[in-house]
Amino acid sequence: MARAIPPAFILGMAAIMGSFVGSFTNVVVYRLPRNCLSINNPKRSFCPSCKTQLAAKDNIPILGWVALLGKCRYCKKPISARYPLVESVVATLFAIVVWRGMVQGGPAVTADWHAWLTTLTMLVSVGILVPLALIDLDLTIIPDELSIYPLAFFVPMAAHMTHLRQGLDPTMANPLLFSRLPEWANGVCSALVAGAAGAGTLWLIGKMGNVLFREKAKAMGGETMGFGDVKLLFLMGVMLGWPKLLMAFGIAVILGAVIGLALRLTAKNLYVPFGPFLVAGTLAALLLPSELMGVVEWYIALITPGRP
Repeated sequence: MARAIPPAFILGMAAIMGSFVGSFTNVVVYRLPRNCLSINNPKRSFCPSCKTQLAAKDNIPILGWVALLGKCRYCKKPISARYPLVESVVATLFAIVVWRGMVQGGPAVTADWHAWLTTLTMLVSVGILVPLALIDLDLTIIPDELSIYPLAFFVPMAAHMTHLRQGLDPTMANPLLFSRLPEWANGVCSALVAGAAGAGTLWLIGKMGNVLFREKAKAMGGETMGFGDVKLLFLMGVMLGWPKLLMAFGIAVILGAVIGLALRLTAKNLYVPFGPFLVAGTLAALLLPSELMGVVEWYIALITPGRP
């Protein structure tokens, strides 16, 4: 019966579910860093200006904001367009994840429980990474609730190593490092090693930055690299495995360099944390692994003499 479900319906339901997750993402971004608020109290969202709790119809993702013309029903003050934008982005990401993880492979893949687990892992990744990036962008902090606590999900899920292998050519980049171990233990240990190696490397880069850029480090409180980024990279390694972690980190460095240079030329005092770039790289590695592998293979062929 599941095989007869039209792909458009599956993707539409994924997008709708993603929009509601995006709505909850807005709640997390606003409340989690503020100790005076909790995620579930008050239970309903409220206007940032007058603090009046919103009616259920006003909380419908995207449509609620459009129906109110971007203004609070009670105080008439503007409500940021970022709320429906976040909901739209998460909805789109959910649809892409379901497309790449299940629908693209046809009915046989849709009926495969391995595909369901892989898709679940990717959806949870999106649900964690988006609020993490926004909180870091707003307040330059990465809460443990979004960097350490998710390990309770991703470490066991590494025992199902299909999501680590997805989109990779195993002859070029095999995320499993311990062939003598049972497959489930190989997946878990390989993910933990990838996380530890990535976090350790970034920590060392940060310490080198403290030495090379002492004045900047002093102005930033003594550290050029926040420890939240180190914890995030550990999560990324467990989430992705070492090949995709390298892709994600490479993309983050390139984006950070390009945008950092642009901001330096246009707004010298504007600081952008590294976390959102790491998240962007992680999402790219999750959603476009085969395409990124193609770029890597092209580059290797380009710099290797004698290769076609």
